Amino acid sequence: MEHSASQVSVSGKTQAHQTQSLAGVKVLLVEDECDMADLLLFILSEAGAEAIWVMQANDALAQLHRSRPDILLSDIRLPDCNGDWLIQEIRQAEFGRMPRLPAIAVTSYTRGLNANTVLKAGFDRFLPKHIDSEEIISAILDLV
Repeated sequence: MEHSASQVSVSGKTQAHQTQSLAGVKVLLVEDECDMADLLLFILSEAGAEAIWVMQANDALAQLHRSRPDILLSDIRLPDCNGDWLIQEIRQAEFGRMPRLPAIAVTSYTRGLNANTVLKAGFDRFLPKHIDSEEIISAILDLV
């Protein structure tokens, strides 16, 4: 997968701002496409976030039992279970026991996918995968 320079490069001024903007934020990234995970990890790292990457929904649940991130960033289509299933499992586990984990759904499959369905499943935001660094950082900052 090729990424345009505008997706991966950040101007010096913006980069300095972003490096501080997510400092201390722990992100659980659930993404099965290695190229997309690399891009998202780069964006998060450049912004100062601490990211843990897993490739499957069940691995994400296991990770949540080990440590609690500040936010979840998850693909919708995953190899073991879909993102809707993952967020519903998380919301059931949280119910009455812990604070709600902010969650952003990302996907490249926007045809036939209704953002309202994703939000009703329990995600707080829905972003197509053609997002740029400022958009993803802004969405995270809005929710944490």
